[in-house]
Amino acid sequence: MDIRFIPVLDLDVRQQTYQIYGFKDPFMSLTPDCCFYAIQDISDANLSKILKDTVFKNTSLNGGYVLLDAEQQPILLPRCCSDLNDIHAWEQLAQGNLKQFWIGHPQVLCEYEGDFIKFKPDASQDHTGFEVPVLSFKQALQCLKDELRQIHNRFQTLAQIDKLKVEKVLKLIPQLH
Repeated sequence: MDIRFIPVLDLDVRQQTYQIYGFKDPFMSLTPDCCFYAIQDISDANLSKILKDTVFKNTSLNGGYVLLDAEQQPILLPRCCSDLNDIHAWEQLAQGNLKQFWIGHPQVLCEYEGDFIKFKPDASQDHTGFEVPVLSFKQALQCLKDELRQIHNRFQTLAQIDKLKVEKVLKLIPQLH
């Protein structure tokens, strides 16, 4: 099973109202019924506005990571209170540390079962339970880290262009080890 993570922002922006909120370009959500937007698909103009607003309001970037199955369909969505720093929880899960796996609420329950990580159904009802091979999970996590390094560079470039304090912008994205 080839799985993949997509870093997303949770934005309360709909396709038909993006200009009302001062965005230049339209947004395309990951699925029609959600407010998750892949960072790679957000235009520089829109991402720049998001970064400015976030730094100005001194808040964090809501979002996290969508886990996709082999057919590139979402099988696990970010939770309430989740953000891009949840990468560290995913790393803990890859290392077998289930106690440190928290990506928001309702909590995702999972267990190792042989060479698989089994995700149990939960109160969110966004999945009915599924399992992924540990090796595929670790490979997907490494690809995610590579993508986060690219996002880090993009955030840094946009901060410099917009004359934002680079260190404040870079605090919005996790520091990878």
